[in-house]
Amino acid sequence: MAERSVQTYPVQIVKGLRVPMRDGVELNVRITRPAVEGRFPAVLEYNPYRRLDHAQPSFPPAVQYLAQHGYAVVQFDVRGTGSSSGASLDAYSDDEQQDGHDMVEWAARQAWCTGAVGMIGKSYGATVQWQVAGKAPPHLKAIIVRSGSNDMYEDTAYPGGCRRPWRFEFFAPNMNAYNFAPPDPALVGAHWSRIWDERLEGSAPWSLEIFRHDTDGDYWRGKSIKDNFGKVGCAVYLIEGWADWYANAELEAFRQLKGPKKVVIGPWGHYYPEEKFALPGPRIDTRVEYLRWFDYWLKGIDNGIMDEPPVTVFVRQWQQPALLSLNEPGHWHADSQWPPAATRTETRYLEPGGGLGRQAPADGQVSYDYRPTVGMASGRVGLGSTSPWGMPIDQRVDDAYSACFTTPPLDRTMSLLGRPEAVLHVSSSAEVAYFHVRICDVAPDGTSRLISHGGCLATHRETHDRPTPLEPGTVYELRLKLRDLAYEIAPSHRLRIAVSSADFQNAWPTGMRARNTIHCGAAHPSRIELPIMAPHAAGLPPPAFQASPHPVPSVAEVPRATYTLTHDLVRDAVVCTLGAADGGTTRRSEYTVSNQDPAGASIIAEVRYRAPHPHMNIEVQSSCQTSSTATEFTHAVQVCIRIEDRLHFHKRWMESAPRNCA
Repeated sequence: MAERSVQTYPVQIVKGLRVPMRDGVELNVRITRPAVEGRFPAVLEYNPYRRLDHAQPSFPPAVQYLAQHGYAVVQFDVRGTGSSSGASLDAYSDDEQQDGHDMVEWAARQAWCTGAVGMIGKSYGATVQWQVAGKAPPHLKAIIVRSGSNDMYEDTAYPGGCRRPWRFEFFAPNMNAYNFAPPDPALVGAHWSRIWDERLEGSAPWSLEIFRHDTDGDYWRGKSIKDNFGKVGCAVYLIEGWADWYANAELEAFRQLKGPKKVVIGPWGHYYPEEKFALPGPRIDTRVEYLRWFDYWLKGIDNGIMDEPPVTVFVRQWQQPALLSLNEPGHWHADSQWPPAATRTETRYLEPGGGLGRQAPADGQVSYDYRPTVGMASGRVGLGSTSPWGMPIDQRVDDAYSACFTTPPLDRTMSLLGRPEAVLHVSSSAEVAYFHVRICDVAPDGTSRLISHGGCLATHRETHDRPTPLEPGTVYELRLKLRDLAYEIAPSHRLRIAVSSADFQNAWPTGMRARNTIHCGAAHPSRIELPIMAPHAAGLPPPAFQASPHPVPSVAEVPRATYTLTHDLVRDAVVCTLGAADGGTTRRSEYTVSNQDPAGASIIAEVRYRAPHPHMNIEVQSSCQTSSTATEFTHAVQVCIRIEDRLHFHKRWMESAPRNCA
């Protein structure tokens, strides 16, 4: 193989290209490439987030960097969004997935391309890479998946079988506002009206399909790679953050993939790690990693990246929990596999007296009343309008309403690397109940820090396809796979397992009042299975990552967001209010959960988006109201478009669905 090339190029950007698909829909394409003659590998990126509007700067950060180093970066808007033509009824549609495959092959055929193609992208742009790779286009050689889902049902929409509030607080109104907005006239010219009319006539809110499909099945599996990793024939680099959503998904993908692969899990949230607000740090410059990965797989440059350990994770350590964290204490650990070979499973049994023992205790039980507002301290880790605010705070506010099981102070460091599993033997007075487990690091002063968690509707105990009600009083075994972690609990700290029946900021509350019971002892061995790293076990030398080019921001520099939790003492209800503004978009939502009426949760959300146009003021207003009763869920959507304050378009949609064991 060739030596590593250090040549850099001036860059040219070509905007507003129209590439026809097999059915006549034209995709809006932007190409950022070296401003010289020659043939270069292509790197694709696409999503529906209007990042290619004419006035938008190059994004993600790797686009300009890769072009400067000899790559042609091809970006396009999803059909029916941005400045592409067509209409869109759903995210990740079959047509959209085929477009991704076809665009790989289109790029490979261009005179400026060597025929070698890669893909990049975060979030939506990461998940689509799995969908394209699963179709195995011949010229796709390597991808870099930054924060992507491999199980759309469990990862993003219905974790543990519960509706995820974020889908209806943020994603639904945000995407409606974008998807019903007109294309950018600077990119489509005289076709502006035709493309917009087609969009308004044929599109529908994406949240309708999400709302309708509350159990797993063909709909979700058609968007997920989880059962088809064997179809992925390209090299895969996985990058994620512990403060993001998809660490479990990325690490499970690493375990399942059979071809060339690497994974890096840092401390960050839902940002590219080189960005200024990719918090918490320490941040690294993944643009360098992108270049090394593609140099190896698309240019054949032997730069040593495949000689480095395939697994690198940031091992977090104690710090005071806070809504915003600038830097996490900890260190990098590199290994040949995940979980590391030096880990072993250590079982701790839940004791009726609140301890965690190494032996099953005498038979007993712990009961608690279901309180739907538990989860006030869980935060909004990952996505949404609050990021990078929204880290979990001191868990004691939720521990007080949970069944807690705690070790004595540790006499040495406990290193946890892997995926914990909680095995609970539970019963309920209700036919529907949810169980949520948190692992906490408890400091000597009692401060409780969340380090892993997971939950599941007990009605989904066997499958997410066909939930079945509980028989009140009957004992069931639940196996809850929690979030992967890499964390060190210091000597004198304690390990706590907290069990509750709500995590309301992240899982829609169940509708029945309940008294729930955890059964303990030899007959019902409720326990936590912990991935413990052997003391003094050494990993491999970690890669020498380059630091982010941005200095660590001060708290004052971090963009502010609205994030309030208000306890209405009269109604005994909690209202979570979120809000943010960036560019031409403002967002606001209110999510209400009542301890007196668990069934009556509701979300009211609104997004206003000012669409690009040089001569007209165009505002798209999208509102969503999602609510529940004892028997059903409802989801109402409204899109209102005004041009110069005159109504141009107005449409409503309404869906309802039975609670279906939720």
